[in-house]
Amino acid sequence: LFSATPRIISKVRDDHQGPDNKRHFPLVPLNSLEPITNIQIWLADGERIIQKFNVSHRISHVRDFITKYQGSEGSVPFTLTTSLPFRELRDETLTLEEAKLQNAVVVQRLRKTTEPFRLLVMETPDNDYKTAATPNRQLKNEQKATIKST
Repeated sequence: LFSATPRIISKVRDDHQGPDNKRHFPLVPLNSLEPITNIQIWLADGERIIQKFNVSHRISHVRDFITKYQGSEGSVPFTLTTSLPFRELRDETLTLEEAKLQNAVVVQRLRKTTEPFRLLVMETPDNDYKTAATPNRQLKNEQKATIKST
């Protein structure tokens, strides 16, 4: 009734695609005469999905599924790995059975395309050198000496 805590109302933002605010799963053709497995896919954005594949599908089919599922977001370079034990799935020609991925977890990891920071050095009015590459914008002393001597 007379609470000291204000009432907070917030809305959850949902950036998913589609008219019903859900992404649409791309069609994965399944052969009902072959064994079927569930692959849990952990996307780089934190979303987790489960998709059925035949054990004869290749790792490249899982990659294609992720790319189609993410739409324009899927154009970012990524690698596929297992969760535990960690193993990078480099040979995408292997079938899910050959790669021992029946009922497994496959993790999408974004590839680094550039260095995360550029070393941007500037001189401030007090002749102290600072950089935008470190969190506190301070260069280490040995870096300051190197820059001042050049």
